[in-house]
Amino acid sequence: MSKKDGIVDTKATLAFGFGDFFGGGSFLIIGTLFMFYLTQVVGLKPALAGSVVLVGKIWDAISDPLFGCISDRTKSRYGRRRVYFLAGILPVFVTYFFLWMTFHFQSQWAKFLYYTLAYIMFCTVYTMLMVPYNSLMTEMTTDYKKRSNLSAAKMGFSQFSALIAGTIPGYIVNTLYKDNPEKGFMLVGLFFGIAYAIPWIVVFLGTWEDDTVAVENTKTLSESFKQLFSLFKNRTYKIHILMYIFAYSAMDILSASFIYYVTYVMGRKEIFTLCLGSMLIFQLLLLPLYFHIANKIGKGKVYTIGASITVLVLMVFLFVPNNSPKMLLIILSACLGVGFCPIIAMPWAMLPESSDVDELLHGDQRTGAVSGTFTLTRKMVQAVILWLFGLLLAAIGFTENAPTQSVETVKGLKIIFSIAPLIFIAIGLIISLSYPVTPHTFKICRKELDRVRAGGNPEEADNKTRKVCSKLMGHEYPKETQRK
Repeated sequence: MSKKDGIVDTKATLAFGFGDFFGGGSFLIIGTLFMFYLTQVVGLKPALAGSVVLVGKIWDAISDPLFGCISDRTKSRYGRRRVYFLAGILPVFVTYFFLWMTFHFQSQWAKFLYYTLAYIMFCTVYTMLMVPYNSLMTEMTTDYKKRSNLSAAKMGFSQFSALIAGTIPGYIVNTLYKDNPEKGFMLVGLFFGIAYAIPWIVVFLGTWEDDTVAVENTKTLSESFKQLFSLFKNRTYKIHILMYIFAYSAMDILSASFIYYVTYVMGRKEIFTLCLGSMLIFQLLLLPLYFHIANKIGKGKVYTIGASITVLVLMVFLFVPNNSPKMLLIILSACLGVGFCPIIAMPWAMLPESSDVDELLHGDQRTGAVSGTFTLTRKMVQAVILWLFGLLLAAIGFTENAPTQSVETVKGLKIIFSIAPLIFIAIGLIISLSYPVTPHTFKICRKELDRVRAGGNPEEADNKTRKVCSKLMGHEYPKETQRK
């Protein structure tokens, strides 16, 4: 069904948002526990464990943007995007379950090979689902506030999923099955494999696509793939994706080091679930407030606010002594949630605006390609961070399967946990100051895009529109190739 046949009401908004229950939780579990699982349960050396994720991204570097092009060109009775939601239901369960199965290979390289292949399979399924899903919001509506509502629902389910993913797996592994972590992680894979498969039935049934603007693509698939680099000629998208990279780099390294921090630096492994849970709860609770503010002042400015809060909290963590009260650690974790909420949510909410500016710049509707490169970036960021984290663990002398670590290793863990994310967030904050899209500039851009779609000549745009579009695009509007 096309956009004109559907209404973005509460039911449709919730159906769409439910899809990111998978996106919000699956990689959080990987980010917080996968390295710990590989080093402490499977017994992989830290450098090899970090390389498991990195090697998987070599395939992602091809599959993510390629699948964006494939999604843009797909033709089926269910549309370009939604057909993949049906195809991915069973593979989600199978690949996530086998990611957490423990096999007792004697060789380090045999372990490395299995978990690398398992990770590649999971990432492929993730791509097949999330690239079309992230494209769908752009096509369900062109209204700024309705898109914000869809983004809010998406991030609401994402944060709710993150809350579950940040508490239940830790409780299963560290409490229920603390004497049998292999079984604990297997149950995590089984339970969450099922939980991540179910939402796609709801998303498929409750959403639609805008087929009224679909055009025949005369480019070959290889030509479309080669032209992906032109996405980065878009000033809005370049700033947007840099904000995203540095925010998620900070989140990934903090998430990966969190359990090591509370276990070895603070010596309080039992509060890991409480700390992570308090951070995720505050991310979820403040989400509606941040989106309400974003509708008034813009998503870029809200990102800046969140980054500023996060920088301050991480600076406090630098001076927290190892014998600090448990309640202080829980409160500081909650404050991290206050800061991380907008810098995690806003980059995904900005995605439709980047797609619109790209269409205005190049003349093609490439929401799948934009989504594909964005999804690739998300997974590449986490891969590189976990790989570097593995190298850092090795560099500070971390010993796998050991109940305690040396004094030097403990100091190194504290530095990794606090200083590394602080640097990333500070860079993201500076970049966010130049993000050009606001509710006002978006309205002008969207009006011009609708006019051009209806057959209007870009040369006929008024001076105010030209100025705004040029600022968003990073090029003079209209370009020479757009003049008629």
